Amino acid sequence: MTPVAIEAKKSTQVRPMRLHEIEALALAIPETSAAQLANRWREQGLGYRQILAAKRDGEVVGTVSITESVRPLRGVHLFALEVAEAARNQGVGADIVRWVEGEARRRGQRRVYLEVRIDNPARRLYHRLGYRRVGEAFINAWWRFDDDGTQERVQEESVRMVRRV
Repeated sequence: MTPVAIEAKKSTQVRPMRLHEIEALALAIPETSAAQLANRWREQGLGYRQILAAKRDGEVVGTVSITESVRPLRGVHLFALEVAEAARNQGVGADIVRWVEGEARRRGQRRVYLEVRIDNPARRLYHRLGYRRVGEAFINAWWRFDDDGTQERVQEESVRMVRRV
């Protein structure tokens, strides 16, 4: 009988992001600039978000932001979830979402919610994980910061999704 190699599921660790990881994440996530991540870091310092990093095999492969909220829904708001191009479709996004759900429970919260662009393929992941759309589509607006110093107001049709945890 020939031995068969079985690849174990890789483990994703989620923890607070470190300032020095901005450049590596910007390289790994082509649609997100170092300036965008630096702005998120600044917003964290102002108390608007907590930035988390996901690591696999010692490499930073994703990021997400969270905050506790009472409006529009009471719970943990999950946003700005991004996975490195090389780590996509390997369960990293699902691992990050599950970690956020566990953090919500640790904080005594009963729901996690997020907004997602209506044409974002990640909607399938959220649905598979038990998130359900609430309310009507709306225009979500945010600022994009580019490494050349420009910034742009982005407006996109989005939906809100929620899951009780």
